[in-house]
Amino acid sequence: MYVQLNCLIVDADATNREELSSFLTEHGATVLAVLPSFERLPSMLHTPEAPNLVLINLDPHAPETLRQVGPLIRQFPQAHFFLMTAEIDAQLVMDAMHFGAKEFIPLPVNPEKLMPGIERVAHASGGDRRAKVVHFIPTMGGCGATTIACNVAASLAKSSKTVLLDLDLVRGAVATSFDLNPRYTIADVMSTAESLDKHLVDNALAVHRGSGLCVLARPELVEDSQRVSRAGFGRLMNVLTRLFDYVVVDSCMSVDPLYAAAIQGSDLNVLVLQLNVPSVRNAERFINALRRMGVDEHRLKVVVNRVEKRNNDISIDDVSKSLGVPVSWTVPNDFRTAIDAINFGQPVVLRNPRAEMSTSFGKLAQMLNGRNAH
Repeated sequence: MYVQLNCLIVDADATNREELSSFLTEHGATVLAVLPSFERLPSMLHTPEAPNLVLINLDPHAPETLRQVGPLIRQFPQAHFFLMTAEIDAQLVMDAMHFGAKEFIPLPVNPEKLMPGIERVAHASGGDRRAKVVHFIPTMGGCGATTIACNVAASLAKSSKTVLLDLDLVRGAVATSFDLNPRYTIADVMSTAESLDKHLVDNALAVHRGSGLCVLARPELVEDSQRVSRAGFGRLMNVLTRLFDYVVVDSCMSVDPLYAAAIQGSDLNVLVLQLNVPSVRNAERFINALRRMGVDEHRLKVVVNRVEKRNNDISIDDVSKSLGVPVSWTVPNDFRTAIDAINFGQPVVLRNPRAEMSTSFGKLAQMLNGRNAH
């Protein structure tokens, strides 16, 4: 999940400070400051951009620290205070709640238990994210995930503000698929990630005139892919999810930190495969990895591309049984139409809107948007 919050961390433990700051940043929050003690806390709560969320580690002297911090919790009711400690004491919890603390968190922090509390703060602070994030993941090279992502994004852009982000940092072809030559790329945004805002993102986006779709391309230089960090990606998504109705991500099959952040933060992870053994086996391995990561299966969709009406050695039922999840959508095979659109630099739904493939892409977009599509 990506949340829009201004956060402040007060923790005497440097390791805890770093880990908590990284966690919040990766989920889109803006960490205003990370403090080793709370002496500067009152002045920061008085600033125009006061934090919505304040996380304070009460250790090593929890009762004493609470007595000092407690009056600030009462004085600044607009801020949500989360208090942390390694030793849970019933009286300490009662005292914290009496002062008005919103959450009492045991240390070490369990991210799965912390995130719901942060989302409640985002909702109460009017910081609910706007955009729905749809993350396309190919099971093998050439399976058509980029084509599907581009056509779904173009379909969504017909009625909603949509941005397409190329996260295939080395082989990505999103800009080429729309015949765009962007001046800036995702790597350029990373260099200013500490101060990333709407103005910077607007300047970095390329706009496809035929659809109104906004595109953020992969780096032009292969070595610039190393500039794209997990923390910078979190900040970028924080801005994009404020500006758009949909963020479509064309990605890679990976659980490296950057891609793990994309998986965890997406509303839907769409796995694209073909009806062949290597593709299905890769899908099976990756779905098992997602399960180990704790990704809910309702956030996973399986799309089978290039489906022939007959003569398939592997059936859709075979795929569903092998993966343990149903196939959500199938795209008919029309290689000539698809490659013609790619070479022309225009998605199929715009170049050949009456094609069977275009109809399928449009209905897939509806399905991913939560609408019934048959």
